[in-house]
Amino acid sequence: MKTKFLVIYFAFIFPTLGWCYPEMVRHAYVNCASCHISPSGGGVLTPYGRELSREVLSTWGTQNINESAFAYGMVRPPEWLNLMGLYRSVYAYQNTRSVSEGKYIFMQNDLETSVQAEYLYFVAAVGYKNSVTDVSVLDHTISRRHYVNYRPTDSLSFRAGRFYPSFGINTPDHVIPTKRDLGWDEGQETYNLEAAWLGEVWNLFVTADLGRPDQPSLNRETGFALNPSVAVADTYKVGLSYFYGNGQTTTRNLEGAWGILGFSPHFFLLTEWDFQQQSSKTNLFTTESGLVNYQRLDYEMIQGLHLYLTQAFSDLDFNNSQTLTSSYGLGLQFFPRPHFELNLSWQKVRALAISDSYSDFAWLMFNFYL
Repeated sequence: MKTKFLVIYFAFIFPTLGWCYPEMVRHAYVNCASCHISPSGGGVLTPYGRELSREVLSTWGTQNINESAFAYGMVRPPEWLNLMGLYRSVYAYQNTRSVSEGKYIFMQNDLETSVQAEYLYFVAAVGYKNSVTDVSVLDHTISRRHYVNYRPTDSLSFRAGRFYPSFGINTPDHVIPTKRDLGWDEGQETYNLEAAWLGEVWNLFVTADLGRPDQPSLNRETGFALNPSVAVADTYKVGLSYFYGNGQTTTRNLEGAWGILGFSPHFFLLTEWDFQQQSSKTNLFTTESGLVNYQRLDYEMIQGLHLYLTQAFSDLDFNNSQTLTSSYGLGLQFFPRPHFELNLSWQKVRALAISDSYSDFAWLMFNFYL
């Protein structure tokens, strides 16, 4: 089968996911809370984060104060209320020996709010989901994130609710091995208790993962996570991660090292390596050891226009070659104006469980948030 490239699709005029951009370290923003309500990043933006989208991320931005505001200033919430419209979808194309097809994938359509009362933040997202049942509106309604965050000081944070445990780099690319293969894919948020120190140099997240007590049938593991990191020379951030998980039939220990390296304001590297050991509860002599990694090398050619290279690897059981997948590729990311993002990516992907040869995979994403 001849290799085909990419079918381009624009999901235009729809609002999209409020991405987190850990690479803002290259501009000396070492803490996610500078731009997001969430102490670990992602989700609803602060007013300062919206302004940075105009001044630092985007190629073109006007001096109009409404350019980066919620709904372009047409709706003006009070200072204690932050709102954000979120939508995400993608058009993906794959070419393997057995299939050559393009597919539109709906992923997310949410409204996220943050209400502040003194040192407390109440955050919740509610949105639409695909469902195999279609009995009522509730079958298509989901709240992926909802939590209470107490911040007695700028550096100290306590949080309780549903969100992802802090582990490694918080990147929106949930399909990469350091997310999907480790159990932190889209929609897999758990209920957690978190304490965090957000200093100018040192960060530390300590999380108790309570699983999904609201839905025991999901059999989600419980455990705890540690994620310390340090900022070096203002534009570099490196950290270590640990997670212990206790599932219904297995336990696992997960150790990782990661770095966000801002070589210059226009050149950076995201790198993460995680080693996992998973043991069976029913057979004490059965242990699977494996490794996952992800790297992105990015150069901003002009403000808001990025050319990047990616590499990823996953092998969760060194004794079973069928668990090995690897990929490499390149992409083009463009932030023409505040609220907008275009991301075009092409990859060569090999999964030994399917084929011993590399196949083509490509996708184009158009993002817009309110």
